[in-house]
Amino acid sequence: MATASAGGTLVIWWPAFTVGAYDAVFFDDMLALWAVATAVLLSGAVLWRRGVLPWAGALALFLPSVWIVLDMVAPRSQGFPYLHYFEVVLTMVGAPMLTWLLSRILLPDYAALPALQRLGAVAVTVVVGLLAFLLGQFNYLFLTCADFDVSGNNVPPHCAQGPPFHVSGQNTGRGSR
Repeated sequence: MATASAGGTLVIWWPAFTVGAYDAVFFDDMLALWAVATAVLLSGAVLWRRGVLPWAGALALFLPSVWIVLDMVAPRSQGFPYLHYFEVVLTMVGAPMLTWLLSRILLPDYAALPALQRLGAVAVTVVVGLLAFLLGQFNYLFLTCADFDVSGNNVPPHCAQGPPFHVSGQNTGRGSR
């Protein structure tokens, strides 16, 4: 369960943070979700005889590819205003779905586990996603605009002014941790 939870949270934490901080899911996050979903889909296809990947799961794993196709055919001049909402929903629903499917594929006795344990990995992913979203919303409480600059990210609206956090022993005015 921990392996599947870790896989799901690796997929959801940054997109959830960026939705909180920027009100956007960035293309590299969507492509990461696509890569993981495609890997799990192909792994499930290889293991098809074991019955580890149900049809609904295969369809869910195919949705990131649908997003890419929609993005390719969407008119560039006017844009496709609803595509952004599809990206957010796909990311926030896709990561817990990936966790569930990873559990089915990676744990041979998954079906024998009690229902609460089977849902536990998905619940962990959802909780981490919600926490990451809140961290993005309230980034100004623990990050500065300079932290975003130093990391190579765009500065989100409403970030706090101040020097970046440094792990070295130098005093940056923000204290050391």
